[in-house]
Amino acid sequence: MSAQRPVTRFSLDLWMSFFCRSMGLPIPMLQAHAVAQMMCSCKIFFLDPQGDHVLACKKHTGATRGHNHVIDVLVQLIRNTGYSVRVNHKVSMMAAASNKQGDVDLVNFGLDGFNNLVIDVSICCDHISNSTVNNRHLNGKMHTNDYLQARARVKNNRYKEDYAAVGTVFAPAIVSVAGQIHPKFLRLLWVLADKQTRNYCALISAEEEIGSQAFT
Repeated sequence: MSAQRPVTRFSLDLWMSFFCRSMGLPIPMLQAHAVAQMMCSCKIFFLDPQGDHVLACKKHTGATRGHNHVIDVLVQLIRNTGYSVRVNHKVSMMAAASNKQGDVDLVNFGLDGFNNLVIDVSICCDHISNSTVNNRHLNGKMHTNDYLQARARVKNNRYKEDYAAVGTVFAPAIVSVAGQIHPKFLRLLWVLADKQTRNYCALISAEEEIGSQAFT
């Protein structure tokens, strides 16, 4: 990764965790905790060596750091396209009295009839949680239904209508600890990548045009 972009650069620990998760191997930093059967802060599960639980449990700081890392990278991608973006407490509030907010706010995103696009990030576990039949360990069974869509449905029910009332589009950004990406989030990433590519091509074209005029 580029040294000029520390937000998107992976540390050694992150590289190790990434490759271990990709190959289904125990993560070295979690292996000792798993062997010692260290209990998570939620007091329901032991820490597993693959890191599935700590990345999804809101009671564990690992989930917070993973959530914030996804936000940081997403914000950097958005800014690279030239959009103005607000994060966390600066995000537009909903019309509802609860004043709940999403994580990322794209200002003047360009959708017909709406001003901004608010995104809320969520990381979910691919395993089916069950603490009673497997001695407080994840039972190893994978979700067979569309669990990403189920999480997106929860987010939409919570935010979508209230944000629409203030002229703002809401979109959930759902990813799983195994690297699955919800289709709506994947589409947004494609839109951002396409815009950044178009901006780059326009810049290169302008530079070539200026260069050719200098010799005429």
